Amino acid sequence: MDILIVDDEHREVAIIEHLLKGAPFNIKRIYKAYSLKETIEILKKYPAPVVLCDIEMPGGNGLELAEWIEDNKLETEIIYLTGHTDFSYVRTALRFGVVDYLVKPIERESLWTALKKAFSRIPIVEEAGEERNAAEIVKDIKKYIYEHCSEDISRKEIAEKFFIHPDYLSHIFKEKEGVSFSLYLIKCRIEKAKKLLGSTDMSIMKVSMMSGYSNPAYFTKHFKRITGITPKEYRAQLEDLKG
Repeated sequence: MDILIVDDEHREVAIIEHLLKGAPFNIKRIYKAYSLKETIEILKKYPAPVVLCDIEMPGGNGLELAEWIEDNKLETEIIYLTGHTDFSYVRTALRFGVVDYLVKPIERESLWTALKKAFSRIPIVEEAGEERNAAEIVKDIKKYIYEHCSEDISRKEIAEKFFIHPDYLSHIFKEKEGVSFSLYLIKCRIEKAKKLLGSTDMSIMKVSMMSGYSNPAYFTKHFKRITGITPKEYRAQLEDLKG
């Protein structure tokens, strides 16, 4: 099951994420958002079944999010998080079928109880649907890596871009591609380097930088790991083939 945490304070999001660790639920992905606009963008692409949402957010509030979810007919359950006890919110929220209303600081047991209630209201998702979703995410990540492998990108950065946890990214990448994320990135960079070595007269250092490596020695180490020879030897072999 997927969960989206929404709060404009990064610290609060981190606290909620920590409280979810060890929860007795099958939580597959944890998405994170810090504004109403960002929340809607995530839900359009990854309609998480459960949203843990702060009432007040930049550019809107939790009640507006509930209205948007209802208007767009998403099967998403909302649990509100708030730092104050204005129970007029509760009466309004209940009109949208909100699951629960938790007052900060959030206690682990209260959160787990609310999540249990939310999960009990969610139709069981077919495993095939989950597999398709994971396959689509991996496909998008591969495309991003191919387009940006020459840049200083990391697993954490890409996970944040696709609104998933870095550990989940590693899991589905290994599952779908048969190689780790880091090895796939290295191979992508080395393929780019091979093209540059064969089609330009750039120095090895320049090719290294254009392939996403600021350290030429590290580049050479990775190049030899993938191809069995150094960049200089690879270029020499190409020259020999050209006659």
